[in-house]
Amino acid sequence: MKLTKFIFIVLLLLSGCQSSDLRPRASGAEYFPIKVGAYWTYDVLSTTITQLGGQTTQSYELKIQVTDSVISSGTVSYMLQRFKRDTPSQAWTSIGTWSARKDEFQAIIQEGNTPYVKLEFPLLEGKTWNGNLFNTLGGTDRCLDGTFNCDNYIVQDLNKQFEGNGVSFENSATILENNDNDPIVRQDVRKSVYAKSVGLVYKEISILEYCTVGNCIGQQIVENGNILKQTIKDYGGL
Repeated sequence: MKLTKFIFIVLLLLSGCQSSDLRPRASGAEYFPIKVGAYWTYDVLSTTITQLGGQTTQSYELKIQVTDSVISSGTVSYMLQRFKRDTPSQAWTSIGTWSARKDEFQAIIQEGNTPYVKLEFPLLEGKTWNGNLFNTLGGTDRCLDGTFNCDNYIVQDLNKQFEGNGVSFENSATILENNDNDPIVRQDVRKSVYAKSVGLVYKEISILEYCTVGNCIGQQIVENGNILKQTIKDYGGL
């Protein structure tokens, strides 16, 4: 009886260890949910600065809707129909189609003809990858293999709370897509925030070119630039 009881206890302990070790771990794919019928609506504030035209600001709504999917080589690609309107009372106007695909390793969005690796799984704090891996845009960052011409994306504030448009998301991940801040020549700062089970909830882009001729050098006087802030307003179908 004692031997039988001992064997039972050992098996019970081993069973407990195995169930703990085999427990599925979150990969980060839940930050990029996608299916046909899903949609996201954003408030967008866009500012353009030019030498001739000065500064102009435009606000509008952007809607992204997953309208279809196709399978190629075992990978599902989703069609992202994009719509725009200046006010909520207006009808939506189509402004083109992008596509997206996701597998166990990456989430990729093809903006027009240019694919970007938006997320790389598993998501880990501080993780870095080349967002331009599948295009020819290169970049100014040092690649992980020590060479240059990469555009490194970095995971920050993983599983942190994020609030936008008065809506709070308990678990989010900020992806710093670029952080080039030269006080003499230019600024190129881009980041995106993804919420678990929602997807993209915020995007900010600030690309500014400073005056580098004459007395204005180093004063960060903007000659040309674009600033965009895109904040989630509504979503559904997920």
